[in-house]
Amino acid sequence: MPSNIAEGMERRSAKEKVRFLWIAKASCGELRTQLLIAREIAYIADPLAENWITETRELSRMLCGLINKISD
Repeated sequence: MPSNIAEGMERRSAKEKVRFLWIAKASCGELRTQLLIAREIAYIADPLAENWITETRELSRMLCGLINKISD
């Protein structure tokens, strides 16, 4: 995800930047899914998984804010 953001910020146009931010947001959702699975199979303890899941939701909202700002 950080690599997608970095790559997008190096792009010339706002449209390209936004494209890579959407990819980063999708990767964030993918990570959240993996955390849900890890919690379900008891690979990660509930409190830790819940904390990380919450953080992925916050990161996703932050990416949306950045996408909206660049898209304006």
